Amino acid sequence: FFIGTDDRNFYALEQNTGNLLWKFSAGEFTGGATVDQAAAVVYVGSGDKKLHAYFFNGTRRFVFEATDQVCSTPALDETGVYFGDDRGMFFKLDRATGRRGWSVALPHGIRAPARLDPDGIFLSIGEPDGPNRGGEVVRLSYDGTVQWQSDCGGGKHKCLSCWTSPAVVGDVVMVGCGLDTESKGFIWGLDKDDGSVRWKTKAQNDCQTSSPVVVGNAALLGCTDGRMYAVSAKDGSALWTIKTNKGIWATPALDEEGTVYIGSHDGYLYALASA
Repeated sequence: FFIGTDDRNFYALEQNTGNLLWKFSAGEFTGGATVDQAAAVVYVGSGDKKLHAYFFNGTRRFVFEATDQVCSTPALDETGVYFGDDRGMFFKLDRATGRRGWSVALPHGIRAPARLDPDGIFLSIGEPDGPNRGGEVVRLSYDGTVQWQSDCGGGKHKCLSCWTSPAVVGDVVMVGCGLDTESKGFIWGLDKDDGSVRWKTKAQNDCQTSSPVVVGNAALLGCTDGRMYAVSAKDGSALWTIKTNKGIWATPALDEEGTVYIGSHDGYLYALASA
């Protein structure tokens, strides 16, 4: 398995023993790695402003230089690898050669994985603090054209900072956002066609790092108020919540039986049975 760490190394470990197979050094690894099992390639961004692609045997496939550190987890389709950097550049590369297909400049940093939907690419952008704090949600076509760019109604900080991968539930795009400097967070439901606000649900703190996971006609996500919310895509109503003792930054995970797993900063991993 593969893991990048704050010691500026990316490690390939033998799954059964944990023995080191190979490693390479770069900047800090903040985002996750994406694996292409068929091609036996792993893609990962790093703090040295690069996206790296390595074969499973440790041979480098390519390295691409971005404009700032790459903290977003890459997304893959049949031909491309999609990712953003902290300067707000979003790229599509040829996944075999690393050549740039296109790029788009956006007004905030990109730290979330893009959501590759049959109807387009959905991503969130944001700055959680500082004078430029705020964020937006963006829909792109697969040729890099911006279809819409939503500021969630144009408040002082727009949507707030959004570092989560949007979820598409029918004709609604759902995303969590917030700010580091204020105890403030929203879960937004945006119209898939034009990005207008369908609804918003207020949380008691920041919701910018836990990506929503679709379950039926709802989405699950955590917020730093310590709650995980199950939110209806139709109207944003909270179908249920659970409360932990500290904030939730993690994205929920589901197994094949429908059990929901979520980690909290209270030190516990929670498992919730399906209804």
